[in-house]
Amino acid sequence: MRELIVRGVSGLLYVVLILSSLFFHQLTFSIVLMIFSTLAILEFHRLINHKSFLAIALLLLLVYNFYQSHIDQSVLIFPLAANLVCQIFLLERLFFEKSFKFNYGFKSFLSICYLAFGCFFIIALAGTDENYQPKTLLLFYLLVWVNNSFAYFVGKKLGKKPLFPSISPKKTWEGFLGGLFFTVITAVIFQQFQLDFSLGFYIIFGIVIAILATIGDLIQSKFKRHADVKDSGSLIPGHGGFFDRMDSVIFSSPWIYLIINLHQYVS
Repeated sequence: MRELIVRGVSGLLYVVLILSSLFFHQLTFSIVLMIFSTLAILEFHRLINHKSFLAIALLLLLVYNFYQSHIDQSVLIFPLAANLVCQIFLLERLFFEKSFKFNYGFKSFLSICYLAFGCFFIIALAGTDENYQPKTLLLFYLLVWVNNSFAYFVGKKLGKKPLFPSISPKKTWEGFLGGLFFTVITAVIFQQFQLDFSLGFYIIFGIVIAILATIGDLIQSKFKRHADVKDSGSLIPGHGGFFDRMDSVIFSSPWIYLIINLHQYVS
């Protein structure tokens, strides 16, 4: 019971920090997320035994220039493409390789293309200071949190069939489907108050986020299994570290950025 209370309080504080900074100002949110992202990157470095500040420096440079509107949107295709290629590479390793093999160059590649660029596209989802859209990011965070929460609770109560036992034995198909169901329901409810997109788009949005969030969590679990640790850190009581809390949004954000921009382009 005490563990559940600690988990709830620390999780609530994390959510309050994210949402309050998100709706206060774009700069405030960027600073808060930069701090969280830096901690997540450092935790990731510990998992893969990597010592470098290049990813953090590049992330800071990207965020600063994006906030100042010094980066043209078309330029973002390069970090986006690099991130998606890295993610596809990680997916191949997730399904077909029993363990990761690291050298310094590969560690740097993961640190920059997976972590730094993934964290950057969380900020990019809300737009620049001149065109700030916090509701887009609110929906993104809300759906990821709903998926992860209901996947956990449904899996704990009803879970029987393991989803990926070699990587995360506690994750089940029942939990995944429960998370998917409630994520789509939340997206449909959100559409009633925010009519920027069609109902069909919100349904697809919910399905895609549920799938991506689950994959992001599984990939992080594989890194932890490689390092033989339960959590990436211990800074958030009951949840582990910041990489534990951000794994799903880091993996999902570039894909969601791509989907939203493609939808706006074809509309």
